[in-house]
Amino acid sequence: MLAGTFTLSSCVTLLGRKQKIYVDSYPKGASVYAGENYVGTTPCIFKSKKTEHSLSFYKDGYYSKTVYTSLKHRAHVWWNMLFTGIIGVLVDIPYFDKYKQTSYYANLELRPKPTPKPAVIVPKAPSEMRASYATLSKIALSNSNTEMKAKQIFSKYNSAVFMIYTADNVSISQGSGFFVSSDGIGISNYHVFKGTFKGEEVIKLSNGRTYKVQEVLAYSEKYDYIVFKVQGSGFNYIPVTKRGYEVGDEVYAIGSPRGLENTISNGLISQKRPDYIIQNSVPIDHGSSGGALINSYGEVIGITSGGNDKSGANLNYARDIIAIFNTTY
Repeated sequence: MLAGTFTLSSCVTLLGRKQKIYVDSYPKGASVYAGENYVGTTPCIFKSKKTEHSLSFYKDGYYSKTVYTSLKHRAHVWWNMLFTGIIGVLVDIPYFDKYKQTSYYANLELRPKPTPKPAVIVPKAPSEMRASYATLSKIALSNSNTEMKAKQIFSKYNSAVFMIYTADNVSISQGSGFFVSSDGIGISNYHVFKGTFKGEEVIKLSNGRTYKVQEVLAYSEKYDYIVFKVQGSGFNYIPVTKRGYEVGDEVYAIGSPRGLENTISNGLISQKRPDYIIQNSVPIDHGSSGGALINSYGEVIGITSGGNDKSGANLNYARDIIAIFNTTY
């Protein structure tokens, strides 16, 4: 019988009317949650039949705090007596003081303000580094009087042109480049390397051998060139012209458009444009960037840099190699 009284007493408590309690905090204006249910902003009133709750207080700038409640109150003692008699009252009497609380309060602790860290000034890398005299003096120059046919140019300089693989956080990209000295000085477009992981570039020659960039010797974002050193010696190379060029000159490009390794194409110099831009009609495509634009004497005159994809007029561009020397013909 005693066990039944305990059970009935508990059931009566659950079926009783909702208990009202008052919730407040210091400072006021804290958001209050009963478990996952939003109660209100302090000060506020909370009603529930449940005998126990965890009330969590949140306020910007203060540590959160949780208090535990028991919402059964003294009236339940007399409510239980109607159903269980004196035994039900005896069941609840030991908890009489525990259940009498009708208000709950949280004193929130202020969070310390974060100590401002001194501003870190990251130096911006210069957009240009001119080639030193020592670097320029190692670049092979030419003023040949012997003209060459396309197949002769390709046969002689195919192995001087290479593919470049670079990577960033998203993908691996491919471009082209070429040697201008036997000790591994190479040239490509600046945009082929821009925004990629430094030191992760891979240079792949036509014979399948791969190399890493050992040192960057010069670059210009404005004129879209980069000069670098590959460790090694005995590389085939294309000499840089000393003669200049004219509109209407026949020129050849060797590069790797769309990853098609060391492709040769030909066309004419269409026009000279400002900022060392050579407009030409040599077919090039993505992946050709950084390849060699070669005249009919087997001398490099420019760095193939791109074209107008939306034009049917075969508008392609290269950067005049003379930009690296910061001079004119």
